[in-house]
Amino acid sequence: MIAKTALPCKPSEKPLYYKSNIWNTPMNHTAKSLFRNFFVQIKRVLDSIEASPLSLASFSLAFLGIILVRLFIESTLNAYGTESLRYMFFEFSHTFLFFLFAFLVFLPLARLAGASSWTRAANLILFGFLIIWTPPLIDAYIFQGTRFWSFYELDSLRGLLGQFFTFFDDTPNVGITYGVRVEVAVMTLAFTLYAWIRSRKLWKTLGIALLTYFTFFILGTFPSYVALLMLGFQKGFLSVTEFDIVGSMLSPMSSFGQGTIDARMSLGARMSLVYAILSTVLLGSLLYRMSKKTFLALFHNVRFPQIIWHGGLFLFGGALALIFTGARPDFDFFEILSILLLIIAIESAWLASVVANDIADINTDLITNTTRPIPAGDISKRHYAAIGMLFFSASLLFSAVVSFKATLLLLAYQGLAWVYSMPPLRLKRVPLLATMLAALAGISVLAIGYSLVAIDADLTSVPLPILVFLFVSYALTLPLKDFKDIRGDKADHVYTIPVILGEERARLLIGSALFLSYATSPVVLHDANLIVPAILFGTLAFMSVMRAQRKRHSFGEFRKLPAWNMLFITLYGICVGFILF
Repeated sequence: MIAKTALPCKPSEKPLYYKSNIWNTPMNHTAKSLFRNFFVQIKRVLDSIEASPLSLASFSLAFLGIILVRLFIESTLNAYGTESLRYMFFEFSHTFLFFLFAFLVFLPLARLAGASSWTRAANLILFGFLIIWTPPLIDAYIFQGTRFWSFYELDSLRGLLGQFFTFFDDTPNVGITYGVRVEVAVMTLAFTLYAWIRSRKLWKTLGIALLTYFTFFILGTFPSYVALLMLGFQKGFLSVTEFDIVGSMLSPMSSFGQGTIDARMSLGARMSLVYAILSTVLLGSLLYRMSKKTFLALFHNVRFPQIIWHGGLFLFGGALALIFTGARPDFDFFEILSILLLIIAIESAWLASVVANDIADINTDLITNTTRPIPAGDISKRHYAAIGMLFFSASLLFSAVVSFKATLLLLAYQGLAWVYSMPPLRLKRVPLLATMLAALAGISVLAIGYSLVAIDADLTSVPLPILVFLFVSYALTLPLKDFKDIRGDKADHVYTIPVILGEERARLLIGSALFLSYATSPVVLHDANLIVPAILFGTLAFMSVMRAQRKRHSFGEFRKLPAWNMLFITLYGICVGFILF
């Protein structure tokens, strides 16, 4: 082994192999220790925030509380102005749905930055959302802004590119104000620091910093992309100007009679539609990633025949309005979004009723529906109830964004579903009355579609025989779902038609009633050309009921009866459409 020797040097010089270190002083050691302790303390604070207990109910209430405080701050700074109720609603819906969309966008970013689980990421983002209280205060008290309008920058593609590299533009009194810029800068720095603490990787930290700023920029300019999507295919994306975008987003809006007055209200109404739909898609995708078991349990429990039925009733109601009132909506971009959002609201109302029914029917389901979420142990009763409340809230909020009349009808629908399923009334135990209540709920969905298109008309424009026929037909199809639950309903003292009459006699009664409903439809619709398809599909409906069996996974099992009859109704409806129109 060769010994390491120093090269000759003067007494005042250090050996050439000596490595100088400017930190090797007592003062610098102290600074280094303080710096290290600072990061240790920050990490402890982050761990404490991320480890907070979090449930769906507690998160929902906390998030709603943050949004309400933000709105309260803005109202206080505006000295509680005399805005209309509609204005206040769209201010709430826009703010709530924007920040919900932002939360869902930042959630995977927090995971990418270093959060070890989705729950910890949600806690982190929820705590960070407290910063949304500060922009109005910063604008009002630090920059003395009495005319600041905080939210978006609207510009063309070229303009947006320039704003990205200049930290938005030079008009901080409208759009991205001083307060919002401070918020974006602080949160970008916070995400960068978080990524460094969790990873200690320089390139990852820099990437998170850039991605965070890019995300904030997209959120701050989002209406511009919506306008570009609307106008770009007509004028060319590079030809769409700033004035085109401002005009398309801030001009008064009249969608299915839901008119707006000023620019802020118009922007809020339009963007509420966009954020509601995008948040629904994002929420479903994230639920699949966060808890695949919960997602699949909900997915397999939606009762797809009823999902199709509710959507079909809504669209059929709109078709009746077109036929009997002569209404001719424009169906522009935002009206198409309105129709889509109302369908989501209606299906959410149905899913809320499913949750209520499943919670009330636990005893029945333990016998005949063991694959449902609670009997299967896929979702706890408490968590399932929280999911049901979210479906209920979504149905009301989403429908109100489109039509307040639709909200009232869905509220009535939920009331019917509640007294039908839940104790102490639980009217599903009362024969005939239960069927009539469920049929009435279906008519309320049809009325939503009708009222959306026929703004200045009501259901009296539709001939009474048609409405009665639809009511009776819907009532006759409802008992089909009860055949599979005979044992469970009998044990739980729920007296459905199959329980009262027995399986065979109930088959004959319900099958014959279905056949008669098809057979009488040509008379109701005054068209003899419908006789052949009516007899054909009536016979198919009758045979499906008479040949159904208990055997699981068979071609004609009881569980598939609603689906088969939904198919027959759909095909017959197509035949009616072709023959009549």
